[in-house]
Amino acid sequence: MKPISDDAWTTRRLLEWITRHLERQQVHNPTLVARMLLVHVVGGTDIDLYTDPERPATASERDRLRGLVSRAASHEPVQHLVGRADFFGRSFKVDASTLIPRTATESLVQIVLDWHRGTAGIPEGQPDLRIADVGTGSGCIAITLARQIPTSTLVATDIVGGALELARFNADEHGVADRIEFRSGSLLDPLRDDSPFDVICANLPYIPDADWSALDSNVRDHEPASALRGGIDGLDCIRPLVEEIEFCLKPGGLLVLEIDPSQSQTLLEMVGGMESVESVSIEQDEFRDQRLLKALFNPPKS
Repeated sequence: MKPISDDAWTTRRLLEWITRHLERQQVHNPTLVARMLLVHVVGGTDIDLYTDPERPATASERDRLRGLVSRAASHEPVQHLVGRADFFGRSFKVDASTLIPRTATESLVQIVLDWHRGTAGIPEGQPDLRIADVGTGSGCIAITLARQIPTSTLVATDIVGGALELARFNADEHGVADRIEFRSGSLLDPLRDDSPFDVICANLPYIPDADWSALDSNVRDHEPASALRGGIDGLDCIRPLVEEIEFCLKPGGLLVLEIDPSQSQTLLEMVGGMESVESVSIEQDEFRDQRLLKALFNPPKS
């Protein structure tokens, strides 16, 4: 990679050069990565890159870009390089302690929001919708639900201390820290001594062992395997959660899980065979992959 040193390096030239360089290195979505790096270094927004294309980069900006572009060309996730990731129209702090928020996971949030809009409301005397986010990671799911459903209170769990610290930071940044309780523990263990929840959602590790080596290197080499790998069939975390879910979910409640499409039939049979389940379906994410399991439990008996 040739050094960026010419004083004539404007925003326009930098954007073109970085994009071409990343294309040659087969970096996914090189134009987006180039834009994110430039905004991170020079400030402003995406729009500013195009409204002031002839702005010359300073020597210090070029020095910073040189190192970041080199790391991006080595397939390090751009979200780690800039320390931020977008989810559901909001920006979240991210680091190597947990997964980078994915666009596909926004569909999980949307299922909960659609369900909430379609319900008759919370019974009188119980004004708050209680939601649990198991394996919260960066907190993007719990925080987004808290922002979108102002009457909700949430419990968000994780086994990784660094992830809980990150999620707490994000909750405070988005102004919902007073409505989310963060708990350390595995799967449903942190929820057992609490009253049941209206909604339980989770994006747990689900990648089968056989698929691990085929993952893109920017995922396999830079994101924690403990947050991705789900064992031989990918269900090492999902199976025990499903088996115990009835003890933590209210009658009439909702379970939403992000899954691997290869697991859809197995999970349909597993969840559909539970006596307390009223209906279960596999829903598509926005890329039309069979990515979400949605289960509605039998409503309370009148």
